[in-house]
Amino acid sequence: MPRLRTALLAAGLFALPGAGLAQTNPLREVLKLNCTGDYLEHCSEHPPGGPAVEACFRVNLKKLSPDCASAITRYKRETKVRH
Repeated sequence: MPRLRTALLAAGLFALPGAGLAQTNPLREVLKLNCTGDYLEHCSEHPPGGPAVEACFRVNLKKLSPDCASAITRYKRETKVRH
């Protein structure tokens, strides 16, 4: 049962509002792929996909895996350009 809980948590880690839409966000998928373990290790006390998780990642930036930190940096850079 713990594996199922972990899988469900990981799936919802970076859930978007309106996630039921058919279109997926590749940047969010990269975050989910690279940061699920970091979320479970450092920030799982916060609801997935919310501002508290983002704040937790900022506080723990130096503790995050290189892949996760890189994915976050890329996400910030690319979403800033789009807006």
